[in-house]
Amino acid sequence: MRNGETANERFLLFTHPDRWFYSILRGLAYFRDASVLDGTPADPRLADAVALVRSRRRGDGRWNLDWRPEGRTWFHMDDGPGRPSRWITLDALRVLAWWDAHVTP
Repeated sequence: MRNGETANERFLLFTHPDRWFYSILRGLAYFRDASVLDGTPADPRLADAVALVRSRRRGDGRWNLDWRPEGRTWFHMDDGPGRPSRWITLDALRVLAWWDAHVTP
């Protein structure tokens, strides 16, 4: 049943590295990869999730890292939570490019 509520607020956080945590961006990246692999179109039911990703874009075109899970990391590729993230931005841009190529308004 769809009621418009988020199952877990943590799913809305953009995290890197993902580790074992689910996020809306990670889920969209999965659907993008699956679509590219088997040539299926984007599922229109993902529109709300894509809109959320699009709404989180900063004025300079980048996305912030919301949370960095603890754990061993060789080195960090960004300046930490609350700051722009190269990896989050890469994932978001890839998802939006895929979405925009398959779903026309």
